[in-house]
Amino acid sequence: MNRRSRAEEVFNDIFDTIKDKQKDIGGVVNEYASNTVQKPAMDLIEDPEYISVITDLPGVNKEDIKIDLTEGTLEITAKFNEEPDGKNFIRKERRYGQINRSISLPSKIKLNETSAIFENGVLTLVLTKQTEKKNYEVKLD
Repeated sequence: MNRRSRAEEVFNDIFDTIKDKQKDIGGVVNEYASNTVQKPAMDLIEDPEYISVITDLPGVNKEDIKIDLTEGTLEITAKFNEEPDGKNFIRKERRYGQINRSISLPSKIKLNETSAIFENGVLTLVLTKQTEKKNYEVKLD
């Protein structure tokens, strides 16, 4: 075997090893990414009087949803079923754990005029916008 053939063989071994390691790392990254809980899909719709927020929460029970609202922000926290203990998963793609989604609202809202419905894994909030702007005149001394 000449020097060139030997060098090509060494480089081919190195590249094959790198390709194998890339596949291993890719598999680990994919497995990790599939097990992390993603933010829920959310639509925000605004009209002159209301802001509607529609959020997909499949697999969540109504009792496991918490909604925190201020005049200008909305935070939704939802708990998915606990992961079963002692199971030997071959593949695990279903969500477990808790998600949290927080957004700034495009307008201030009336907190006492808010409705929420959770049906078929979809949370729908209808928030009434504040229509009056409060001004305060400051007098100079």
